[in-house]
Amino acid sequence: MTQKLLYDLKTHPDRTMRVAGLMSGSGTNIIKILEKQRELKEQEGESPYQLSCLFSDVADPNRCKIREIARQFNIEYKVKDIKNFYESHGHNSIRDMNLRQEYDKNTLGYLRETRIDCVALGGYMSIVTDVIFNVIPTINVHPADLSIIDKETGRRKFTGDHAVRDAILAGEPEIRSSTHIATAEVDGGPLLIISNPVNIELPDSISIEDLKKEENKQLLEEIVASHQNRLKEIGDWVIFPLTFIKIARGLVAIDEKGLVYIEDQACPNGLKV
Repeated sequence: MTQKLLYDLKTHPDRTMRVAGLMSGSGTNIIKILEKQRELKEQEGESPYQLSCLFSDVADPNRCKIREIARQFNIEYKVKDIKNFYESHGHNSIRDMNLRQEYDKNTLGYLRETRIDCVALGGYMSIVTDVIFNVIPTINVHPADLSIIDKETGRRKFTGDHAVRDAILAGEPEIRSSTHIATAEVDGGPLLIISNPVNIELPDSISIEDLKKEENKQLLEEIVASHQNRLKEIGDWVIFPLTFIKIARGLVAIDEKGLVYIEDQACPNGLKV
């Protein structure tokens, strides 16, 4: 089976892999990639990747911190508000995926102008279409162990925006983060790296059944937020930069069937750190 590197050093022997960070909010995952890049330069003299530009689909500076991050790390950025784009095309909703492809064509043009080799989805809330991920390897980080399969459906169990909440209510003893290659199926692309676990800890007097009750909705939200914050530190902020390090060093490949190889080892369920 023929394997294709996500990034081949032979293609660009004279420069490091160039990454674009796509974000919609605080951009904490993007910041960690940038901080790791800076750390590698200080400790080893160079970083195998360079996060070269930022892009956001949210223009509101109160919601998106792209400008502050760009100034802090001295990198270029572009903002194209997706709601404004849809409204300018006569749509009140941003759900039309055909129009989303038109939006992504504009984004792809910017990525090509800045000679991007790989895309990091760091809290980017718009679904990315094949206009981008069929052209440039696009990597997402997700707050769940995507190797866990639902026995009833045969599909990944903890996908979507409420993965941490769903894992807690399902009685999972721990949660992990995963990086994966973005595809048309949300949170469904080939797995790359899975983080160390965060143990789920509930108050002594509270059961999972208690948390499912409407009167405990606020408590559930607080528990979910607490676990998600811990998972960012132990999971997202570790494996997201690590994923780009391995890709940039030519250590990640994929075959025609979508099987990922990391350091020449087949990893059908991702590589656990």
